[in-house]
Amino acid sequence: MAYIDVISLTTAKNWLKIDDTLTADDTLITGLINSVCSYIEKRTNHLFYARSKNYRFYDYCVEVYDYPINSLTTPTDAESTDFELYTLYETNSSDDKILTLNVGYENATDIPPELIDCALYLIDWLYYGKEDKKTLNSLSIPRPIMLMIDANKRYII
Repeated sequence: MAYIDVISLTTAKNWLKIDDTLTADDTLITGLINSVCSYIEKRTNHLFYARSKNYRFYDYCVEVYDYPINSLTTPTDAESTDFELYTLYETNSSDDKILTLNVGYENATDIPPELIDCALYLIDWLYYGKEDKKTLNSLSIPRPIMLMIDANKRYII
């Protein structure tokens, strides 16, 4: 799965009110889908599609903020404790250096809908902002969008 499976080109073009027969900006829009979804993942730790990911043990433990966690790959005997915003994995073996998990939404319909809406709004803001330099020169993502994204963060700063 990839970001384009979460928000299809057709969905983005419909959101942007661009006729499907107009293909000149398809590469740009696909790039915006990838960039925006990646940005939201980094900002929230909600991973839009499932993938295998490695984490390094420090002092026999690792805090995993990525969500959702689908399965533990290695070490199979690591113990987990769920907390509100993260999962703690612990091991008793000094040989265990890397924790491998399968993380991310396995079904795009399980992604919080407000994150998909934020992605579409950001795609719109970036796409049409390229024509309106004043919009992009503000260097600030619209506050309502940032508030919705930040409400889904899996960490506290």
